[in-house]
Amino acid sequence: MGKKNKKEKGRGAEKAAKKLLKKDAKTEDLTDLESMIAEFQEQDRKRLTFNEEKCDHPPPRTSLSFVAHPERDELILFGGEYYNGQKTFLYNEVFVYNIKKQEWSKHNIPNAPPPRCAHQAVIVPKDGGQMWVFGGEFSSPNNSQFYHYKDLWVLHLKTHTWEHIKASGGPSPRSGHRMIAYKKNLFVFGGFHESHSNFIYFNDCYMFSLTDYKWSKLNVTGSGPTPRSACQLSISPAGILLLGGYSKTRVKKDIEKGTAHTDMYSLTEEAGKWKWAKLKDSGQKPWPRSNFAVAQMNPTRLVLFGGVTDEDEEESIESIFFNSMFCLDLASHRWFPMDLRKSKSNDDGDGDKAVFVLPCPRMNAYCAVKKNTLYLYGGVFEDDDEKEITLNDLWSIDLKKMDGWNQLHESDDTGADWKEEESGDDDDEDDDEGGEEKMTAECSSTGGEQMEWTDDVDNSNHPAPTSGDSLASFWFRTREHWLEAVCGGDIDEDERADEINEKAQKLARAWFEKCQKTE
Repeated sequence: MGKKNKKEKGRGAEKAAKKLLKKDAKTEDLTDLESMIAEFQEQDRKRLTFNEEKCDHPPPRTSLSFVAHPERDELILFGGEYYNGQKTFLYNEVFVYNIKKQEWSKHNIPNAPPPRCAHQAVIVPKDGGQMWVFGGEFSSPNNSQFYHYKDLWVLHLKTHTWEHIKASGGPSPRSGHRMIAYKKNLFVFGGFHESHSNFIYFNDCYMFSLTDYKWSKLNVTGSGPTPRSACQLSISPAGILLLGGYSKTRVKKDIEKGTAHTDMYSLTEEAGKWKWAKLKDSGQKPWPRSNFAVAQMNPTRLVLFGGVTDEDEEESIESIFFNSMFCLDLASHRWFPMDLRKSKSNDDGDGDKAVFVLPCPRMNAYCAVKKNTLYLYGGVFEDDDEKEITLNDLWSIDLKKMDGWNQLHESDDTGADWKEEESGDDDDEDDDEGGEEKMTAECSSTGGEQMEWTDDVDNSNHPAPTSGDSLASFWFRTREHWLEAVCGGDIDEDERADEINEKAQKLARAWFEKCQKTE
């Protein structure tokens, strides 16, 4: 996902891998960051009263928090960062989306936490609703230094007031961790801490009591997850479920290799004792990926959206982005795809399958569920010119009907803001096909030999093109099927992600053309 001698691109909450410095980058003392944070806080102190102002929708940002109000039909967005290729901007704003009115508003609340990204926020249905925020990071504009937080805040949604909770014994400063409300506690796992010269990942567990406002570190037995950030947590019938994550190791002086974890664990409590257990999932598993979004549909179901598969090489990262949805049964740990279904509203009347409009493939998106409706906000992908595109679009889908995505707000054109300097390198030897639509470029010219179908190929389970499908739209809609068809669900460690993608494109194109000939 970009050349490492430019700027290694983001992996969702995994900020460390995103911020590999150029050799000639200026470094800043941490005291400079602390001064910048203090200045933000001083500006916030001048705000004495709460006020609300309507806005189109939040400006583009990522590594934010996105949660549903426990009592009202509202979605709440807090914090995040925006990177334009040269400079990073950090935020501490609160935006609220009114679901019924389909309107965004900005809530200006006094004494807010300082700007941050890669933090965690959870909603608690107490005293009219509370949003708890822990940790995260603040970086210098040129990403040469990072300040990691270990502070805990609560936003009282009923009174529109922030409160800084000062309790000792909590986790060390970190970002990229995960937090979830469990019974009457906040549970915090993992994350990482990065300095200019080093980084460290965590796999420790902490609980914060929402009753007596005290931290405690859990002494957990069993074979648990390795240190990581950017995993996902949910509440299962047995306890707490942990899925995936990301970590990196230093291979050489200036070369780091990332690992996208695909394992799953359960954390259970019995008689005050905590224990990890590794789980084995089954069913139609998602293609291996990181930086996917999850949301809990109900006490026994978890929904997963999007993500990215990265293949690290010493000089580059090749990436495949996804926009598919999967559901995990939290009791049986069985996966199944959440496919869109034709309904009367999208029935064209001629017996053909409906053509659906989908959110574009992306990583680091944000999901929240309210009244059986999933809301999807933002994310990041990379275009043909290796611009890191930060999205701020908003989508919804009825999880019971699954009859199509509804785009509530379009994304701003952040690609036009990209300001990355030309590197002067000769890395990009291959000419891009050009064009603004990456899927069109990918599918219009796969290069190399054409894949021919033979009579002994079992193609009965391949998806058929819908009425009006172009090759680009067919690939856009069915890409994951062809990736699975190429690898049979397994990734060869010696095969690059771009090679897998090219094979899948050839297979899809051959099937598309075969279907066109038989019509």
